[in-house]
Amino acid sequence: MNTSITLEQIKCFIAVSKELNFRKAAKNLNMSQPPVTRHILNLEHHLKTKLFNRNSRSVKLTKDGTLFLTHASEIISRIEEATNTMVKSKNNLTGSITLGFVPSMATNILPLIANHIRIKLPQINLIFKEYMSYEQVPALNAGNLDIGLTRLPKDLNAFNYSRVVSEPYYLAVNENNPLSKKNEISIYDLHGEDFIMYDAIIGKYSFELLSSLFVNSGVKPNFVQYVSQPSVFLGLVRASVGVALLASSSKENLPENVIFKKILLPEWVRADVFLATKKEPKNKLIPEVYNSIMEALYNAEKI
Repeated sequence: MNTSITLEQIKCFIAVSKELNFRKAAKNLNMSQPPVTRHILNLEHHLKTKLFNRNSRSVKLTKDGTLFLTHASEIISRIEEATNTMVKSKNNLTGSITLGFVPSMATNILPLIANHIRIKLPQINLIFKEYMSYEQVPALNAGNLDIGLTRLPKDLNAFNYSRVVSEPYYLAVNENNPLSKKNEISIYDLHGEDFIMYDAIIGKYSFELLSSLFVNSGVKPNFVQYVSQPSVFLGLVRASVGVALLASSSKENLPENVIFKKILLPEWVRADVFLATKKEPKNKLIPEVYNSIMEALYNAEKI
C-alpha cells in the first residue's frame, strides 16, 4: 500500500467533503466510485485517523476530517496558484530565438525541434539559420546566434553544451568498388584506397577526427578530394572518384550505385552534434528554449 499522501487522494477527499456522498463525488471527478473509496481509505491509513463517519444512509466529516479539510483546501489552492503563475510566466515569453544548425540536422532533428517549440512555446518565433560548425562559435560569441546545433565548440569554457546526436560513420562506396562486396570492412581496408576527405576548415570536426584515426591506426588513404557537404561526397562516390566515411544519417539520401557499408572503427570515432549556447546569454528566452529543445530530443529518443 502506498505510504505517502498523493494529490489524487487530496482531491478525492475534498470532493467527498463537499458532496458528503461518494457516488456524487466520483461523478464530479469523472471517476468510478471504487477508486475514490480506495483513495480515502489510503489517506486515512496514512493519517492514522478516520476522516469520515459513514454508514449506508449518510457521510459526515469527523473532527479530524474537518481539521484536515482546511489544510487540504490550502494545498490545492497553492498548487493552482503555482500552476497559474507558471502558465502566466510562459505566456509572457515572447520574442525571437535564432537557432544555428549544421546541414546534416535539417532532415530529422529540425522538424522535431520546430514542432515541439510551436506547441510548447507558441509565442516564441524560432528562426533557423544554416551555419557550418566552424562558423557557429564566432556567431554565438557575437550574438548573431542564440543557440547552435554544432559540432563540439572550440572554447568549451565559454559554452553550456549537451550532446544531442551521436552517429556512427559508414563507408560510402560505389557498388562497382571491390569493397562493396566485402562482408567485413575495417579501417585497414582504406590503406592506399582513393579517399574523399573532409575540408580542413569547413569540415574541421570530421577532418580532425578522421585524421587522428588514420594517424593512430597507421593507415594512409590516398586523399583525392577535400569537400564538406554530404551531397557532394555522395556525388563523388557515385562518380567512382573514391570512397568516403559519412555519418549514418547521410544514407537517407543515397543516390543510385552508392552503398553504405558498416566499417569497424574505434568507439571514439563518432559524428557528434551538440546543442550549445553561451554560459551567460543576454536573451532571457534562451534557457527556456534550450530546455524545450532538449525535451523534444529526449522524448524522440523514447519513441
